[in-house]
Amino acid sequence: MEIQSERELAAITRLKDLFLGLQAERYVDIDRRVQRPVFLKPQGHARGVFTLQPNLPEELRIGVFTQREFSAWVRFSSDTVPQVPDAANSTLGLAIKLLGVPGRKLLEGEGQALTHDFVLQNHDVFFSDDAEAFADFIEASLSSAEAFEEFLASHPATDAILQEMAKAEDSVLLARYSSTVPYAFGNRFVKYAVRPGRGTRPPGPQAERGPDFLRRDLRRRILKDGAHFDFFLQFQKDPEAMPLEKATVRWSEELSPLIKVATLVLPAGQDIDTPGQPEAIDNLSFSPWHALEVHAPAGSINRARRAVYKASADYRRRRNHVPISEPLEAV
Repeated sequence: MEIQSERELAAITRLKDLFLGLQAERYVDIDRRVQRPVFLKPQGHARGVFTLQPNLPEELRIGVFTQREFSAWVRFSSDTVPQVPDAANSTLGLAIKLLGVPGRKLLEGEGQALTHDFVLQNHDVFFSDDAEAFADFIEASLSSAEAFEEFLASHPATDAILQEMAKAEDSVLLARYSSTVPYAFGNRFVKYAVRPGRGTRPPGPQAERGPDFLRRDLRRRILKDGAHFDFFLQFQKDPEAMPLEKATVRWSEELSPLIKVATLVLPAGQDIDTPGQPEAIDNLSFSPWHALEVHAPAGSINRARRAVYKASADYRRRRNHVPISEPLEAV
């Protein structure tokens, strides 16, 4: 879906400038490694296997869902800087990169890539409706504490969603993830959801937690047990109740129940601290536009991501002297 107005184009330009400016300001020293502008605290990376449900109905066999199985890389992260304790920020990200996906991809300059990404976080709606509102939010948040408080006071829906997002999380493997924004599914639209699957152990005692307990918990669980997630589609049933262009509107699971279409298994025995692995996976770019056209991202927030993610990823990888390209095989 193309940019819909000059206002949206201007907002996307503002967002790109804001995020690139944030990266440049944080990493002004030429020898300092540049990180992502958001979700830059890595909690860990793991190898996975993404397996489609057997005997999927024919109407669900579209794009990546026509295949049987993919190898995958998974990145868990927090939307904060690495120095902030995990208990102080519970906004988590889950990025899944499927490998060996045939077909032309949408992102400019990477059409021949053999990857397909799913980008999710532990909340089911976005805190801004569209690119213009998102740009206003970022400008206020980077201005001053007073300006940000005034912004939230005049945007109660955004304030309410941010308070919902402040929920505590015991483990990145116990969180419930959503794409938050919609995607095409052929000539229909869906959101994606990921839920913890069978055999997930309960969290440990809170008294034993330190500032980076999420990473330590992930490492312990993956080494011993691995992890299992279920992957779902939620179809748009009512364009008014489930809009594409208002990202703050929740899609009701009563109106449109989740449909399980795949599992994501992270095999046991992996050490997320294996030398070289964290750096190699963190060098990757995870973008919703690393996608087949039948799964094209929809809505204003996704259109903004197309430009902003690409620009920030290219800047980060140029500064870090790593390839500006998608992997053809497992990293």
